[in-house]
Amino acid sequence: MAEPIVINAETREITVPEAERAFGVAGERKVEVKHIRIEGRTVDGTDLTQGFSWKVSCENAGKELCADLIDGIVADAGNIEFDWIVGAAPMAYKGTMHFAVCAVRVDAAGNILQEWHSKLGAGDVANGIEATVQNIGGQDLLAHIQSITAAAQQNAAAAQRDAAAAAKSAEDAANSAGAAAKSAKDADNTAKGIKDSMERIAENTKAVSQLKKDKLDNPANPVVGQILRVKSIDETGKIVLETAAGDVEVQFSNGTVQFNIAKSK
Repeated sequence: MAEPIVINAETREITVPEAERAFGVAGERKVEVKHIRIEGRTVDGTDLTQGFSWKVSCENAGKELCADLIDGIVADAGNIEFDWIVGAAPMAYKGTMHFAVCAVRVDAAGNILQEWHSKLGAGDVANGIEATVQNIGGQDLLAHIQSITAAAQQNAAAAQRDAAAAAKSAEDAANSAGAAAKSAKDADNTAKGIKDSMERIAENTKAVSQLKKDKLDNPANPVVGQILRVKSIDETGKIVLETAAGDVEVQFSNGTVQFNIAKSK
């Protein structure tokens, strides 16, 4: 176990063992742990364990004031002990860093009622190639900004690619919709044309049927000699025509034509 830094509660004298003077390298944070033991817990009748909050106040090698809060203490009949986890601010610069232990008791409104301080102790902070220039609250702002910028650029590029893909998909969908609409229109026109043709065929068939009925099968005002239909043709070449006046036989013989009027039946 590391040798403790010892403080006399009455005299406030602080003793830093030679082995504990090294605090690490500039730029480190919350790695080095120093164990502190306060010999004596009562000073002129004031018990430092009753209602006091503890911190280690520092002046780093850059002459900047800072402090690390102490989470809790352990006390026995004669001593107070705690661990100090050295933060970033005391380690901000290479060189000699000074520190002191402070205990404060306040009322409900935060007004300071009592305050106790040790004398100064000192520690050495070694040089480092990534030393923090100043206390920036535990954040590397430059690295943070660079990270955010890189992420934003990646997100913007991805969004641009997604937008281009969406626009292409929309264009393809519009083209497909246009082609489908044209096909539907063409199909509709074809169906309409077929329907119109069928209707005309039906009308023509009906008209032809009516014409045959009116003109051949049952003329309203038949004219004598009007041929109604070819009634028969036999193997000799004789043709019988049905007329309004009766049947007419047409006989082809030796290049001549014979007409014989037969009675209508």
